[in-house]
Amino acid sequence: MADYKAMYYYLAGRMATAVEALDATTGALIEITEKMKDAQRATEEMFMNSEEAAISMIEGKLYKDNGDEK
Repeated sequence: MADYKAMYYYLAGRMATAVEALDATTGALIEITEKMKDAQRATEEMFMNSEEAAISMIEGKLYKDNGDEK
């Protein structure tokens, strides 16, 4: 006769291990997602700042070329 109690405890242990691994993976994915969001924000800010700086430089050059002061 099969030892159902031993099989139950074995499977329960395996399930607990799988759940722990899933929790760890989920936590790691959350961290990675947050880091990716931060990197995206930083990149967007860099491009916005560089675009604003480029526009300011162009506007300043245009005003200077026309003899206007800004």
